Amino acid sequence: MNTEILSIEQMRQAEEASLSGKTSSYTLMQRAGRAVADIVREQYEKQPVLVLCGSGNNGGDGFIAASELKRKKWNVTVACKLEAEYLEGDVARAAEEWGDDFDTLEKVEIPQDGIIIDAIFGTGLEREITGDAQEVLFALQRTQCPIVSVDVPSGTYADSGDCQPCTPQAELTITFFRKKLAHVLLPGRVACGEIVIADIGIKDEVLEDVQGSFIRENDPSLGWQDDASTKAFWTHKYHHGHVTVLGGKRLTGAGVLASLSALRIGAGLVSVAAHPEVIDIYRNASPSLMVEPMQEMARFKDHYINDDRRNVLLIGPGAGTENAGALKKVVFDAVASERYCVLDADALTVFEDDIRTFYKTIGDRCILTPHEGEFERIFPDYKGSKVERARAAAAKTGAVIVLKGADTVIAAPDGRVVINLTGSGWLATAGTGDVLAGMIAGLAARKVFKLFDAACAAVWMHGKAAELAGPGLISEDMVAKIPQVLAHMSEEPVEDEE
Repeated sequence: MNTEILSIEQMRQAEEASLSGKTSSYTLMQRAGRAVADIVREQYEKQPVLVLCGSGNNGGDGFIAASELKRKKWNVTVACKLEAEYLEGDVARAAEEWGDDFDTLEKVEIPQDGIIIDAIFGTGLEREITGDAQEVLFALQRTQCPIVSVDVPSGTYADSGDCQPCTPQAELTITFFRKKLAHVLLPGRVACGEIVIADIGIKDEVLEDVQGSFIRENDPSLGWQDDASTKAFWTHKYHHGHVTVLGGKRLTGAGVLASLSALRIGAGLVSVAAHPEVIDIYRNASPSLMVEPMQEMARFKDHYINDDRRNVLLIGPGAGTENAGALKKVVFDAVASERYCVLDADALTVFEDDIRTFYKTIGDRCILTPHEGEFERIFPDYKGSKVERARAAAAKTGAVIVLKGADTVIAAPDGRVVINLTGSGWLATAGTGDVLAGMIAGLAARKVFKLFDAACAAVWMHGKAAELAGPGLISEDMVAKIPQVLAHMSEEPVEDEE
């Protein structure tokens, strides 16, 4: 799998590196436009097509696509942002290849049947769309026609995934060589509809000439699959670590879900430290959990941190913020113990009024798992795209950041970033974040992963568990699906017999 996700600048460098005596920028434009035409012909029956072109390279792709469809006897009309005499460079050449007259966007009427190819603004958009182009895009939001966008739907910012109010909803987006950030980050990911990556002859080798680290799509091919899905037959439970979970007194379900998930993902042992008043709730959840009474939260260190075999501490799910001082002390003690610490939910929120202390406390043995609301509480001044904010938070704290959502971003302090695309809308239910925190803790405990890899593996598997659970999912369903995800990952591909 090609996991690289390119920025605008990286894609520009890839294109430049692919140019040679036989391959010009116009050659790439021709290949892109013809690829758009071929994919439209593959996915749709023959019908009228309106191609909307801008005055840049995206518009040139549109003119080439229109020319190719016309040669295949499709009924094609074209409208462009500018009149032919004002077009320059490759797009002017592409308009000449089209040959026929075309209207400007000012005069075009948006139909209610047929296909519309949106090639007005591509990945280079940097300004607010106004005037005729804006009106046309708003009209696209009202049409019943399927919209095929070239590279990104017009109005989408390729490096952030943000969309202008006029951005239309594409049924299909055709991009080239590699995905861009807008194809994986919300809301751009939704606006794109189905995404097809077309081959325009750029070789993988050009990536060696592209500067900067690559953001990647989360996938087992990143290298953690075997370690996540198997255990050596000769190992015993302590080879796979001991997770200790701080069990809350009020929201006990969160601690139960996190603890069971840590067990299912392969931790050798999982202990829950809980107040005596609720200890039976945790005991009744599963005989596989080791449940231990803890009268006072502030004494967590005395009972559970001083045991060297407890190599991962999970703090936050259902912990509650009523006793903020005691919860902060637990976090301080846990991080100071130099064990791996997974900090989630209340363990983050409790520092909302003391973020400077939080920044000084957290270190490189921590994984933080905030959703957007929690992230804003502890990193209130961080602006930019989801990738930029997560990357900045990781650099600030030295921790691995798992910024959750439908486009979960995992960021390492050294600048590496992975974006996860597994999962389903049914994850939008209480407790799924607690399951994820437990899965991360369980993989971190197994001693075969670096923290960043443990986070990437757990997030991907969490999404796959949701996909397997299907509609009607509630959080405990995901715990039960973890073995199935592990089984699928450990299966060897079967070769066809000759």
